[in-house]
Amino acid sequence: MIIRALIVSSGLLLLGGCATQPGSCDSNNTEASLIAKMNCDHSGGYSDQIHKREQSLVDARNENAAFRDVYDAMQTQQLATSKSLAEQQRQKAALDTSMSKLLSQLKIRHANKAQVQQQIADLEKQLAAKKKVTVSTDPAVIEARKQELKTLQQKVSRLQLSLGYE
Repeated sequence: MIIRALIVSSGLLLLGGCATQPGSCDSNNTEASLIAKMNCDHSGGYSDQIHKREQSLVDARNENAAFRDVYDAMQTQQLATSKSLAEQQRQKAALDTSMSKLLSQLKIRHANKAQVQQQIADLEKQLAAKKKVTVSTDPAVIEARKQELKTLQQKVSRLQLSLGYE
């Protein structure tokens, strides 16, 4: 009876000495031993990885939704260029809002990516210049705005592709 208790307690001490820190667990590691995998599962290392991946997915979905909002606003503004001045101004304000929201999300999430930050800065400059342009019913101005919107759409598409979204 005493020997059995010593064996069980020795086994527990041995397993306790193999404790794994949650940050060092990698579910993709096929070389890990069964004990290491059990320790990772017990210590919450695997669930931490799942939580981080789920949060990354939620962030990516939010960014993707923001991109869709920008594209929808651009499309609506392109259609509104031939409409009344008030409608053009309303659509321009909607595009500016959705674009600003998207750029602030991307700035925060991709702060460590210089290329993305450069693209964001370029889009912010174009957005600031676009805010200075007045709405007009002149056909030449409308055509110029359509071209400007196409260019803006291409830049947003390039940014989206460089982030790995389709």
